[in-house]
Amino acid sequence: MNLVPFSTAAVAVVIGQGERGDEELLLIRRSESIADPWSGHVALPGGRVEPGDGSFRETAARETREEVGIDLTKGRFLGYMGEFHARTREVKVVPSVFKLEGSPGVILNREVASYKWVPLHALTNPGNRSSHFVTWRGVEHEFPAYEVGDYHIWGVTERILSTLVEGLRDETD
Repeated sequence: MNLVPFSTAAVAVVIGQGERGDEELLLIRRSESIADPWSGHVALPGGRVEPGDGSFRETAARETREEVGIDLTKGRFLGYMGEFHARTREVKVVPSVFKLEGSPGVILNREVASYKWVPLHALTNPGNRSSHFVTWRGVEHEFPAYEVGDYHIWGVTERILSTLVEGLRDETD
């Protein structure tokens, strides 16, 4: 995949294993900051591609290590999910999927306010679907969302997770 610094970002879809053996995903809540357009949002670990990054996989791993202290090189890289475009900014986001043994401990940096390991089955539960409303230029827009506990997931993160859930359904059909 072609890397273009500062107009692309990479996120890590980190799949761990809970205490009962269920697969779970790592989600973060970004810290509040006026400099961050996604301030306070629930997201996947990740960030902008930097000039020294050799791939989206490397960017996702670097950002995950910086934000939550997890070394993804100890897990298995399962591949890329394709490109997603943030609707509010001209940013292309490429998710890299990693599978880890267990669910490792997390050490948050200043960019992350909290984290949650979310069971994959929570994303397939229709009861966890909702909507998010944004008023832009005086017009209210509705976006699909997930509600998992106190995590309200919408935007590009919701689209990435919905694509992942659809892919899992296709595998079981």
